[in-house]
Amino acid sequence: MVTILILDLDGVLITTPIWKADEIDPDGYSKFNVNCVDNLNKLLSQSDFEIWLSSTRRTVKTLAEFNGIFKNRSIEKEIKGFLPEYQECKTRKDEITRFIEEFKVSNFLIIDDDKSLNGLNENYKDYLILTELQKGFDSVKFELAIEKIKKRT
Repeated sequence: MVTILILDLDGVLITTPIWKADEIDPDGYSKFNVNCVDNLNKLLSQSDFEIWLSSTRRTVKTLAEFNGIFKNRSIEKEIKGFLPEYQECKTRKDEITRFIEEFKVSNFLIIDDDKSLNGLNENYKDYLILTELQKGFDSVKFELAIEKIKKRT
């Protein structure tokens, strides 16, 4: 069974402090934290995932461009799609809730640092990995993700 991975970038794979400019890779895009990428790849090898990007950065690049960025950073799976841009949704919580309900997503995992997600309903919050901006998807969050996946199977 495919698990929809709703993935943010800032505070998950990009861990640059907000007071500092992003380091830029040779392809002209922000550098990803290598340890966070390793943890993501380990996670992706544990189950059949479909990646859906929730980052606000999704509004400035195409899917093909983001898949090139992921490939350049050795992420072993392509992005399937972007969460739709819902004009009436004011928070990430609202966007993700609407996406899950509109597309009738039942098997999912959310990796994001957006604190509005603390307000998700309990059924959805059970599948949230809330990261911290400067730590990202570290080994602690990886272990938590594995626990949540195992609960499902």
